[in-house]
Amino acid sequence: MYLGALPRVHDSVVCLTYTGDRPLLVRHRRRAWEFPGGHAEPGETVQETARREAREEAGATLGEIRPVGYYVLSGGHVTVVTHARVTGLVPLTGEFETVEVRAFDVLPSDEELSWADGLYAHLLRALGLPGAPPGPAATP
Repeated sequence: MYLGALPRVHDSVVCLTYTGDRPLLVRHRRRAWEFPGGHAEPGETVQETARREAREEAGATLGEIRPVGYYVLSGGHVTVVTHARVTGLVPLTGEFETVEVRAFDVLPSDEELSWADGLYAHLLRALGLPGAPPGPAATP
């Protein structure tokens, strides 16, 4: 994970969405709880992808979108991580892969998340965002 940096090119964006001090996650139809995000469309900026994915997956309108870093999967797929406050929510249409949207006081357990790799908790701790479960302190 490269915090405070942006890659030259990226494949997807994930947005750490918040309503107040509570992380807002979506429950994927075939997976579990996750932050909204997905593949960038040709020509989209990081902010445009974050806005589109939040709207499609959570019915969310976002305020200022702050890119905070990126990570690269073993196959070379580059995902930019962003953070934004939700300024509005509309009901889901059922058109996309999300079946539920919920704000949490603390992230669900790894077993309830789409990926049980601890990345979300690490990101929240490293960025000083609320909602991370108790655990090790972020390393510099």
